[in-house]
Amino acid sequence: MYCQPAAESGWFRVSLNTAKAAQTPAEELRKLVRRTNATHDEQNGNWVWTRERDSEEGGVKIHLYYWFVANIVEPDLLREAIFSYTVLSDRINDAETKKMLHLIGQIVRRAKFHPEVAF
Repeated sequence: MYCQPAAESGWFRVSLNTAKAAQTPAEELRKLVRRTNATHDEQNGNWVWTRERDSEEGGVKIHLYYWFVANIVEPDLLREAIFSYTVLSDRINDAETKKMLHLIGQIVRRAKFHPEVAF
């Protein structure tokens, strides 16, 4: 998670899920993206879909934006990165929020998934 103390912008989080494919990674990925309105990035092979929702935290109304990015890591892994950006609900129409959402949307599409590194 990234946020600056007392920031009035948003909070950015990312998590990574890795699964060993029960079938082929391509079949697992097909099942995953079939349930979404995913778009395919021809340059890096990533599948990307988005979601938004309203919530409340500590009595404060917030709005969450999500980007789900998935791809295959050969030979048998499926990886999904979940990026989220949270803003105060009264800031969803601010120019700065819209600018940040556009920037994040461009950046997360470029996520690169690498094989596990042995330590």
